[in-house]
Amino acid sequence: VSLGALQYLLYKTKLGRAFRATSDDAGTAELMGINNRHLYALAMGIALAFTAVSAVLFSIRTTFDPASGPINLIFAFEAVIIGGLGSLWGTLVGGVVLGVSQSLGGSVVGPLVSELIGNQVSAQWQILTGHIVFIIILIVKPDGLFPRIRD
Repeated sequence: VSLGALQYLLYKTKLGRAFRATSDDAGTAELMGINNRHLYALAMGIALAFTAVSAVLFSIRTTFDPASGPINLIFAFEAVIIGGLGSLWGTLVGGVVLGVSQSLGGSVVGPLVSELIGNQVSAQWQILTGHIVFIIILIVKPDGLFPRIRD
C-alpha cells in the first residue's frame, strides 16, 4: 500500500512532478518557480514518514540493535541495485529475489556444502548466497532487472 501511494505521489501529482523536475535539474526547476528549499523539506518529511513505517514493520518481524544497521543497509543497497535504480517496483522485486536467495542459501546451499566438507551448518551461508546472487545479477544485467528508462 505504501509503495503504491508513493508511486501515485511521484507520478500522478503536481508535487511529484516538482520532485522529479528538481531531481533532474534543480537550477532550471527553481527558474520555473519551484522553491527548492521547501521541496527538499517536503521530500525529507515524506522520506522520514516512510522510514517510520518501515521501522515499525521491521521491528514487528525481528529484533534489532544499533549494531544491526550496516548489514541491513547492505541488504537494502543490494535490493535497489538488483531491481534497478529509480524503479520503485523493481526495488520490491529486488528485495524478494534477495530474500528468496538468502532463504534458499540457509536451507539448501548451507546444509549441502556443510555435508560435503563435513562442517556444521552455518547461518553465514544464507548471507553469502544473497551476496552471490547479487553479484551474478550485476554481471548479467548491470542496470538491474527493471532499470528506469529516462525520457
